[in-house]
Amino acid sequence: MILHPLFSYPTLLLAIVVFSLYLVGTIKGGGLLRYALYLNGLLIVFALLSVIFGFGVSSVPLVQSKTPLIWGFPHKWNGVFLLLVSVLSFLVFWFKGETVGKKVLILPAAGLLVAIFQLFTGWMLRLVFFS
Repeated sequence: MILHPLFSYPTLLLAIVVFSLYLVGTIKGGGLLRYALYLNGLLIVFALLSVIFGFGVSSVPLVQSKTPLIWGFPHKWNGVFLLLVSVLSFLVFWFKGETVGKKVLILPAAGLLVAIFQLFTGWMLRLVFFS
């Protein structure tokens, strides 16, 4: 059974919400960082399951034959990179807490860009399979 779509859509939605909350919480302050941290823990679980099931999907022969390298390769490894960025941001914001400075804004901004790129490459792969 292919469970990758079940976990990939919530992963991308959570990633966009979490990294946006990190950006707004770092700029404006307040309790948004706490909510972002809790959601980031959930994001790590969903991203891990999405990566595991995504590697399972990539081993299916039909997927291997229809997936172009220009969309398949970045989508696969960008998913792993999204998992690593979410773990890194969780650790940074967990240990720094409310004392995190403005220099750390690059981490959630990069995570947001990675999530948007992952959404784009995944959507292009869906267009390949339904065309």
